[in-house]
Amino acid sequence: MSGPSSLEETVRSFLETIPEGASSSEKEMPSLFLEFSELLFEGPEDSSEKILITDLGGFELDEFLNFYLEDMFPDDSKIREKGKVFLKKFRKFLDKKSLLKKEQEEEWKEFFKENEIR
Repeated sequence: MSGPSSLEETVRSFLETIPEGASSSEKEMPSLFLEFSELLFEGPEDSSEKILITDLGGFELDEFLNFYLEDMFPDDSKIREKGKVFLKKFRKFLDKKSLLKKEQEEEWKEFFKENEIR
């Protein structure tokens, strides 16, 4: 592999693993995660710089799950659960492809524990 993968490429690869008949939220959640990440990392100085999968730690996951989703979908009482399901599947995908750094794996593990994602 030639360095860390971009988040966009990784999400696109992840989307390819979602079965044809999957619910719309299963397909929307990765796109929301990508949108959130772009907003979070948006820099006025250089918008052409790619967000790498290695840029995502526990803080970013927490912001996505506990703030972004609830702010964007205040009427969806199950939005956090949908987010948790997505993050669990996404992490399994990342683990399978060995895309997380050791330090990042620890942060993600701690985040999953704190948010009771099993």
